[in-house]
Amino acid sequence: MTANEQRTDPAKVVITTVAAISFLVWTWTSYARWSDFQYRSFDLAYYVQAIWQLIHGRFDVSVENVPLLGNHVEPIVFLFAPLLAIFRHPMVFVAVQNAALASMGPVGYEIARRLGFDNKRACMLGVAILLAPAAGYIALHEFHPEALTAPFLLLMFQARLTKSLWRHWLWFVAVLACKENMAPLLAVYCIIFSISERNRAFAELRRWYLWPMSFAVIWFVICTRVITPALNSGNIDYLGLYDRLGTSAGNILLNALVRPQLIGQALLESLTHGNLVWGLLFPFLCLPLLRPRWILIAVPVLLQHLLSWRSSEWMIYFHYGAPLLPLFWIASVEAIAAFDHWKLPVFLRRIVPWFIVAACVVAQFWLGLLSGIVSRNAAWFEGGPERTRKNAFIAQIPPTSSVVAPLPYLSHLAMREKLYSLHYILKGLKTLSRSSYEPPPPTDFVLIDYRDTATFDPRAGFYHPTMKTVDGRIIPSSDRLLHDFLKRTTWTAESQDELTLLRNTEGATTAFTSEESVTEEAPVFAVGATQLLAIETGNKTISPPQLLQIRLRWRFQGEREVFPWMLLRLLRDRKSTLFVKGLCAPEVAQGNHLENWTVTTTELRPGDYVLEALFLDNSKHAWSQTVDRGQPSNLLAPPVSLGHLKVGK
Repeated sequence: MTANEQRTDPAKVVITTVAAISFLVWTWTSYARWSDFQYRSFDLAYYVQAIWQLIHGRFDVSVENVPLLGNHVEPIVFLFAPLLAIFRHPMVFVAVQNAALASMGPVGYEIARRLGFDNKRACMLGVAILLAPAAGYIALHEFHPEALTAPFLLLMFQARLTKSLWRHWLWFVAVLACKENMAPLLAVYCIIFSISERNRAFAELRRWYLWPMSFAVIWFVICTRVITPALNSGNIDYLGLYDRLGTSAGNILLNALVRPQLIGQALLESLTHGNLVWGLLFPFLCLPLLRPRWILIAVPVLLQHLLSWRSSEWMIYFHYGAPLLPLFWIASVEAIAAFDHWKLPVFLRRIVPWFIVAACVVAQFWLGLLSGIVSRNAAWFEGGPERTRKNAFIAQIPPTSSVVAPLPYLSHLAMREKLYSLHYILKGLKTLSRSSYEPPPPTDFVLIDYRDTATFDPRAGFYHPTMKTVDGRIIPSSDRLLHDFLKRTTWTAESQDELTLLRNTEGATTAFTSEESVTEEAPVFAVGATQLLAIETGNKTISPPQLLQIRLRWRFQGEREVFPWMLLRLLRDRKSTLFVKGLCAPEVAQGNHLENWTVTTTELRPGDYVLEALFLDNSKHAWSQTVDRGQPSNLLAPPVSLGHLKVGK
């Protein structure tokens, strides 16, 4: 075939086009999620702040309170420093990640050609790795250096097939640089191939496998014995993910021998309640099982995730499948290539690649990836006003100010020196640890989104009532922890719908006037040291987009123990609409306080509404709804009537 024919090969055009479309769909959908504040972890924010700090000559990363390489040992992220210096936007990380993932299609095509497939079937196999649900979920889950292991492993396999030793070393080192847990996987890879290719000259085995294996082992020891202990300082306890198996690494290994049922029970739970393994096997028609050497290579990473108590690691919806995807894919390709050796009918080798593509498409529906992409993009086109409102809130925070923010907002605010995650304050514990979290000094701003289900998540343990740890310590409720953080200084609050922005005023006061403060009146309700003296609406007739004004007068006497969470209920024609205000004045310790809240009315249809204010102990309510949906709502008082509201056209 001439060079001109190779350039116009239709199969290459198809696989390149599919790769480009995949990149565009993944990146646009990722941007839609990010811009709609739908990211639910600190991953992107951590790496953006870390590299932002690095290019400014600083090494602290306040989002996680561990420096770069202290969370995971991932030196590959240093390559993003010049990119962020030029393109100063968090999504540059996601764009580069997704471009690398999209390259798996053309690289997979070249690998399949090397394994004896014609252009058409090699193209189908290249398309399959892009259509596999795992690829899409890796691309859409924010940013994580581990995602880069998928394309880098494929490039390493391609280098082995083309007998390019220097490229094999290059991509071997690149994989190691993505995360410390790649070292055991690569060590097993070297052991298995040094055995399977034992007929080669020893000098070749040494260059291709023995030296790389030694390098991987040494790197793993450096990571676990030098870098992580020096930089982590106990802020993140990843060994705690396996505490149901033993109290230490040595104890876990001992239990694997003397109490294997612990391992068996953990695997049974993760395999029956998770879909990581099945989401990788079924799209490839379970063909990887026919090439068990690749499954053996995957075992170090598989066990890492399947033995963890954290259920997210058993799922395909995150980045955990990145190093597994190329292993399961190449096992499938090798299995099909071996059909001739197994004397199977020739037509099977020809049609199975098409069936794999079809299975990947079906799996997209089964695992919800395609419907999720469609719904996410539809929501973006409808969510313009919501984005504008939220962006207006965070635009009030100067780039040089320190801020506490919820999980979905962290990556939007990450290019600053002092950024802290609200979920740590609410949780009261360090990551994967029973050690108490020491909150930072009062920041310049605190942003709270009370409808943010990622930060106010009782299932993850971030948002909780008063609880006792297994070692008998009492952890105050999340509401109390937030109050204790805020009461150290004074704040002015701006509250609209579920959003509250607290500005540190360093000694200013928001108490009543002296005339109001001495007025004696029966409270609307009282619980402990908290009294609601009055609540009223500022307008009885509104026309959208006019805001509904709600004013609350509070009296706090003594130490606050209960922190009312307020909902506004609008009743019309036996249907109700709820607006979430969230916690009432959590920043105030004692005294009288006037609180203003505005409610957006653009979604209300014209008509007459009955207004009621509901006050509840939400930390208990959220927890009870998680463990038993039949529990009561934990209302602190009967619904408080606010009269009628007329909404005009």
